[in-house]
Amino acid sequence: MAPPDATQRNPPPGSKPVKGVFSTDAQHFLGGHFSGRVSQRIFVYAEEQEDGRIAVWRLSRNFIPTGNKRLLRKEKLLSEYLPEPAIYINKVVPLMRRLDDTVAAADKHRERKELFAAEFEYKNALVLDADHVKATFGLGLTYLERQEKQNADIVFRKIMCIDAAFTPEHKHLFNDFGMQMRRLGMYDEAMRYYARAYRLCRTDEHLLYNIARTQYEKGRMKSARTMLARALRLNAEFSEGKAFMVYLESRLRGEEIPGMPPE
Repeated sequence: MAPPDATQRNPPPGSKPVKGVFSTDAQHFLGGHFSGRVSQRIFVYAEEQEDGRIAVWRLSRNFIPTGNKRLLRKEKLLSEYLPEPAIYINKVVPLMRRLDDTVAAADKHRERKELFAAEFEYKNALVLDADHVKATFGLGLTYLERQEKQNADIVFRKIMCIDAAFTPEHKHLFNDFGMQMRRLGMYDEAMRYYARAYRLCRTDEHLLYNIARTQYEKGRMKSARTMLARALRLNAEFSEGKAFMVYLESRLRGEEIPGMPPE
């Protein structure tokens, strides 16, 4: 997962939170004919959090922060890592801005339904960072909007392997992706996807609603009611959930209701 945009989080006056590139030597043991220890230089992007700890991401070969973040104490960072300001200024910042701009351009194309242009820009972003969460979701949504189930399934399988895709900051993206899969009748994929999200986040009424909606469309109305009840316990004023529950209870009583439950 990429960290916040390079242009975000200006420090308050008088404070200088840690932010930049650092390096450290990692020792590896080689076996076989060329046995012995070798040293490898590892570069990371580090950014101080509000609680004073330092979030650290590995730098890819393209000098893009990627993967899941680790949290370190500031003392550990400053004692075991060396600052690399030239790499940060000359490589990481320009590349992060380029990546952000490319994803933003892709998002605009997708909003305007310029789906082939959106695909092109999302793929450009993924050349820079193969596991970029927003670009991966955007590419998948583009395929879903073009009703290309096979390509969407490839992206779906990739998303399932990216832990960072299911963090709270990307909640709206994985909800959108799941809804689009459901609308295309990819119910089994949507349920696998929602189950993964639910293991990581059990307090999102919209996620529970989408699970209920998928269960309903698979013909499992009692399971749908169970998930919907959980959503309403989290938020009793959830209007879509309340409307869906009224609809679902009527169907379970055998009443024929015109139309479909709300999205």
